[in-house]
Amino acid sequence: MRHTLSDELIESLRQGPLLAGLSPELVRELLPQLEYRHWPRRRIVMTPRETVEEFCLLIQGRVKITRQNPDTGRELTLFLLGPGDGFNVVSLLDGRPHEVTAETLDDVEALCGPVTLWQSWLDQHPSLLRAVRRYVDRQLRQLSELASDLALHDTMTRLAHLILRNFEDSRQDPRRDLLRGLSHEELAHLIGTVRVVVNRLLREMREEGIVDCEGGELHVRNLQKLLAVAEGHLSRQNGQKR
Repeated sequence: MRHTLSDELIESLRQGPLLAGLSPELVRELLPQLEYRHWPRRRIVMTPRETVEEFCLLIQGRVKITRQNPDTGRELTLFLLGPGDGFNVVSLLDGRPHEVTAETLDDVEALCGPVTLWQSWLDQHPSLLRAVRRYVDRQLRQLSELASDLALHDTMTRLAHLILRNFEDSRQDPRRDLLRGLSHEELAHLIGTVRVVVNRLLREMREEGIVDCEGGELHVRNLQKLLAVAEGHLSRQNGQKR
């Protein structure tokens, strides 16, 4: 199903993480060749086998990219994607299946095309290749931060880092408030822990006046205290070990 691209949508996608900096003319030339997709929330939209088949650009909604331990079922969310993000960029670049799963968190709209089509575009349009490389660099930084958090920091610090990154991203672009309305279980998957631990940590943050949860939404109330927790100062002062 083809999708009519409005000027507003084209400009919105040009400001997003994947296509940042591309000319409007190139975006208008390429994107109408893609197929429109709509998926309901909580739908698996890409399995590891399918990562080499299509590459999708998000228009609306959020998708989580996860790895799961097949023996324990334990899940880790590698990326939380929103409007302007694309998946799966690893298979787009190397042409090999990637052991990840994409699942919708909201009703999602996307533009999708065969990986082979996107790869031909990368060969033909150097500006698109540069944009995708910048996007890969950004994702590599995120993975590096996740690995550092898991290896070096306690869960309180990891949760503070997650909230702080989301706070900074959403201040620059309200569409990037990717934590909005997420369950405590989903937050746990983002920092490599379990729901009961996140429940306890958020309760402690609320008692400290750092965050507030209203109607399922997480709000930063005291940025300085949040920064102190992210730097590990507050938890050490309180003698807390996670």
